[in-house]
Amino acid sequence: MEHSNKKLFFSIVIIFTLLLTGCSKFHFNTLGDSDNQTEPTQAVVQEDGDSETINGQVEDSLNDDSVAEDNEPTKKLEEPGTSNNIQPTANTELMIYSINADTLEKEAAIALIPKGSEITPELIVNTVVESMADKTLMIGIDSVETKDDAIIVSFSADKPPVQDVGAGGLEGFILDAIAQSLLENLDNYSKVIYRIEGGAYVTDHIELGIDEVYLGDN
Repeated sequence: MEHSNKKLFFSIVIIFTLLLTGCSKFHFNTLGDSDNQTEPTQAVVQEDGDSETINGQVEDSLNDDSVAEDNEPTKKLEEPGTSNNIQPTANTELMIYSINADTLEKEAAIALIPKGSEITPELIVNTVVESMADKTLMIGIDSVETKDDAIIVSFSADKPPVQDVGAGGLEGFILDAIAQSLLENLDNYSKVIYRIEGGAYVTDHIELGIDEVYLGDN
């Protein structure tokens, strides 16, 4: 009987010990499981700014500078000095004399000059010379001066009307055309004097004194 009681006692002790051991193991395993639980994913932004992780998903991160550049409106470059409203230059007519390309004689002509231009001896001479150049007749002008009521035109020594005009009267037609163009467009001058590079006008066909009037009041 005593032996049975001891056996029962030890059996209870063993059972109780096993129960304690089981509870302790269960408790520690529970704590361990809670320690091993996955922490909530934190937002991580890489230093290079290319990507970021949010709640376990990777999303592209746009650089602020690139966004600013992409959002800038495209500017249309315009060429300097260009305009869509180009107006033609206004001209005015100037009555002059030139040389007929076929007959090589003097003829009246109308030249166009910029509107508002001051009508000067230099302008008229240059206009007549340009008109003759269109007829392939290249006149050589050395200078154009004025003295009192006289206009003094000096020619180059190696070009028409001094050279290369032949013997058919072309030299006289050139001199007449220039002189008449000057006097008929300028009221303040009444005579034209011709020279060759500052000296007297002397050629194979015409000889004038240094101050001799070719056309106009003597």
